[in-house]
Amino acid sequence: MQILRFPSLSEDQFRGCIAAFVDSLSGEFNAASAALRRLEGQAKGGAFVHEIALDQHRYGALIVLERWGALVESFGPHIAQTKVAALTETAVERVRAAEKILAAANALLDEAERYDGTITDACRAAFDSVMSLFAAERADAEAAAKLGPMLSADYKEGRRIFLEDLAAR
Repeated sequence: MQILRFPSLSEDQFRGCIAAFVDSLSGEFNAASAALRRLEGQAKGGAFVHEIALDQHRYGALIVLERWGALVESFGPHIAQTKVAALTETAVERVRAAEKILAAANALLDEAERYDGTITDACRAAFDSVMSLFAAERADAEAAAKLGPMLSADYKEGRRIFLEDLAAR
């Protein structure tokens, strides 16, 4: 990841990364949910294009989590004296918990013979559970978004670089 080559991140750069993380994770879950809805009622292999989209987004969410975990492990200790320090204290543990939830949802999907409403509901519940683990990050991103054009250049830079790192997957 390009951002891990930085010697340090300012608080604003880190907050930009938070916003990119939250938006990306939410986007992956929304896209996976949409693919699941399109697959409902179908047997496995019955709608290959939608299954590819589902796989792309359910595994994309794991990549977003992995990259967020790496960022927090690298820079969390250096953010300890800032306003966002509380977000980093348990972030790695929350990433691991989120990965376990998604692993269980993926196992459920892999073992199912058909895509039905119960599978969709279970996966959506898993996605919601993961997002609830990162409620503080979402709140921080929403607070920053209210500043709109008044956001600092550092914030925008951190967000841009984290998104570029995710796009390079």
